[in-house]
Amino acid sequence: MSAIDLLLHLDHLDLDVAAPRAALALAQRLGARLDALYVADLPATAFSLPEAVPVQLEETQRRVAEARTHADQWQQALSPRSLTGRWRVTQGDTVQTLSLAASGYDMLVMERSQRRSDAPVGFGSVSRCVFASGRPVLVVPDTAPVPSLGAKVLVAWNGSRESALALAAAIPLLQKADEVRVLDGSEMNSDMLPVLPPPGLGDWLQRHGIEARIDTLDIGPSHAAGPAVLDAAHAQGADLIVMGAWSRSRLAQMVLGGTTRHLFMRGDVPMLVAH
Repeated sequence: MSAIDLLLHLDHLDLDVAAPRAALALAQRLGARLDALYVADLPATAFSLPEAVPVQLEETQRRVAEARTHADQWQQALSPRSLTGRWRVTQGDTVQTLSLAASGYDMLVMERSQRRSDAPVGFGSVSRCVFASGRPVLVVPDTAPVPSLGAKVLVAWNGSRESALALAAAIPLLQKADEVRVLDGSEMNSDMLPVLPPPGLGDWLQRHGIEARIDTLDIGPSHAAGPAVLDAAHAQGADLIVMGAWSRSRLAQMVLGGTTRHLFMRGDVPMLVAH
């Protein structure tokens, strides 16, 4: 069994919330190493007013010093689950820092806030990391209960490159899942996306040791897919959605709507996404 390395991004120090719980559950299911990275955000705009720079730096350094004192707490979260990992602390622009750090990992785990969602235009930190990191990202809504992760999985397939990348990234999880359901909406998107040639999806899954139920998603206009996917996840009791992210441009998603936009704004189920 190959080693899997996961990176959990933290922008606060509370470990008893959805994203750390999801990351720990994911690492335990996969037998993965799990590092946590706290980033004291210091964006480039912090230096736009020279007189404010000393105050910004002092506050950032204070947060870094405080975060470093939580290393033992992280080990206490890992040990009962027989997991290993490091507690990492740094400062800098969050997206740049995470995109660089994620290059050494197989997957990035990030929290998405319902109260300050970046979904409508897709230019917040979570969406930008999905684009910039080059890694699959487990996006965890802060409202997700996370009773488990990866036991019941819903795959939203639309035939796009992004959909294929997300499915490939999910293989280790799908192989261990108790139940996998695929919603195949590729026909809905055939007039809007450069849909990949038929991959023999069922055969492909079986060759990878994955038993899945495949249902066709055909509900009319493609912008209706988001609500349909979320409803299907709730009906299944899914604890994870696997899907491509931003198969259409962010501008198109903003103007026309789209599955990614809807689930980023409304979703309460963790999503393993790739772009």
